[in-house]
Amino acid sequence: MALTFVGVILGIFALAKSEFSLAGKSVYFVVVDRFARSGTQALNTTYCDLAADWINNTGGGYCGGTLSGIIDRLDYIEGMGFDCIWITPVVDSNGFMGYDAVNIFEIEPHFGSKEDFKRLSQKLHERSMCLILDIVLNHMRPLVVNGEVNLSTIVPFNHESHYNQRNRSNNQSFEEYLISWPPPPFNPSEDNQRLQTLKMTGELDCGHHVADHTECACFPGNIGFSCPSLIAEDFTTGYLGVLGDLNHSNPFVRRTLLTWVREMVQNYSLDALRLDTAIYLDRDFLPEVQEVAGVQVLGEATVNNLTFQASLMHGEAQSGLLGLLNFPPFYQLPRAFCGYRMGGDFGDYSLQGTWYEEADMEGLGSVLSLQLSSSMHLGNSNLDMMGNFADNHDEFSRLTYYCRYDSLRIRQALVWVFLSRGIPILYYGTEQGLDGHQGPENSKGQDNLRESMWHTGYRTDTWQYRFIQRLNKLRKDFGVGVGDAKIRQTSKTTLVFSRETTKAGTIWVFLNNAKNATEKEGQIYCPGPGSGHGLRGRWFDALSGKPMNRYFKAGCFQAPDRNPKVLFRGRHVP
Repeated sequence: MALTFVGVILGIFALAKSEFSLAGKSVYFVVVDRFARSGTQALNTTYCDLAADWINNTGGGYCGGTLSGIIDRLDYIEGMGFDCIWITPVVDSNGFMGYDAVNIFEIEPHFGSKEDFKRLSQKLHERSMCLILDIVLNHMRPLVVNGEVNLSTIVPFNHESHYNQRNRSNNQSFEEYLISWPPPPFNPSEDNQRLQTLKMTGELDCGHHVADHTECACFPGNIGFSCPSLIAEDFTTGYLGVLGDLNHSNPFVRRTLLTWVREMVQNYSLDALRLDTAIYLDRDFLPEVQEVAGVQVLGEATVNNLTFQASLMHGEAQSGLLGLLNFPPFYQLPRAFCGYRMGGDFGDYSLQGTWYEEADMEGLGSVLSLQLSSSMHLGNSNLDMMGNFADNHDEFSRLTYYCRYDSLRIRQALVWVFLSRGIPILYYGTEQGLDGHQGPENSKGQDNLRESMWHTGYRTDTWQYRFIQRLNKLRKDFGVGVGDAKIRQTSKTTLVFSRETTKAGTIWVFLNNAKNATEKEGQIYCPGPGSGHGLRGRWFDALSGKPMNRYFKAGCFQAPDRNPKVLFRGRHVP
């Protein structure tokens, strides 16, 4: 689809937005329904973790969070030092998360009104903060509700031609096709068994040291010899089962969605977008979305293939999105700091949600090294547009739980999120120690990760709130934003990297995965800042404020304890 006409329409608007960039910003991620109630309901602090109905597909699960509630708590968010908030979809939807739209042209009544949404945008901009809206272009609500098919209530996509119908037989009615459920686009069990055999025989390698397959499992994105049944065209035409998978080859669907994106950005003065399920959209649709938006788009790309990840990004030789959520290192992070199994090797999820005997940093370090060092993957500027995170609303467990409430390990992980190259993203409630997680004892699936906030009282004196506040202040004081990063050393127990900053020169970050009980023990990191070229100037730890030169020995940094360290050269700590 040619975008010449669209480009002319955007003209001045795109130019006005072009100076803003998410690169260098820090982001607080809010589930609208679970963050803050408003009005008289704000007095009701009863804990709520209702689940949506995914058996009969009736949705629901609303706990009472609103857009006005977010406005009332902006002091709380800004107090941690965040530049932006990212909110879940606000369109009229089937369920409380908003990812199953019923009418894309209306605001979900449970959340408020169009005026409330505009007011949120305005209040953020008055604080020089930015607003990121989550949008869904891949699908609508489930097409089968309570065992019946009814498209008439879906706006504007109310005709069967608006939806993909992969593998529908000639003698099937649309209703029969939907109720029988189309088969999945690939067979992960068969592919994973084959992958395991190839790995064992040495015919194929996978794991954190392999750029095209950083996890030994067949995900969308691992296409070709290693996972042969996964064909790109198949998972863009009906991967998510019962959800109404939109057909982007339909001119009405494509045109309507692009117009809607443009108008949402304009009508609500949005600063950026987060694009849900980006890998399930037609590849040639992504650059059209990016262009028509006129603002940066962060795509959700749940892949473990660095080459495939890079292929989704805009670059000199290709069109694509300007940003992505950075899943390859995220998949390594829970094991690195806390020894937690977020997934399952070769598709075996029987141990998912349990812990290894020991944590291991090598996987995270390897993936980061591959991502940072190879021009085959992400271009230099694109690295600044990768969203880094330790947990989210989908992935099995919150940080507090998977680190077993160990404050030392949680702090190590948070330092990585806030100081590694990219855009740091914090999932709401981390600062209050929310510990939602999936597991055999929890029957609500992903909704276990989406608990309410109001019962916490929005305390600003928790250690987590103050630590995050400190990290955001450090970012601003040192000018930690865009700029180079280098992995200096990785071992099973340690990770050392450096960042180039605009105000403090090169800073060195020293992390480990020791437990709370060993916090006061020393930790040796090699190399240290002075190795190879001599040590000059006075070095301080930005987190403790203490001088560190006395701990530099024989090219190593022999830290006096196991707390995370952020070392810089200067006269004092800002």
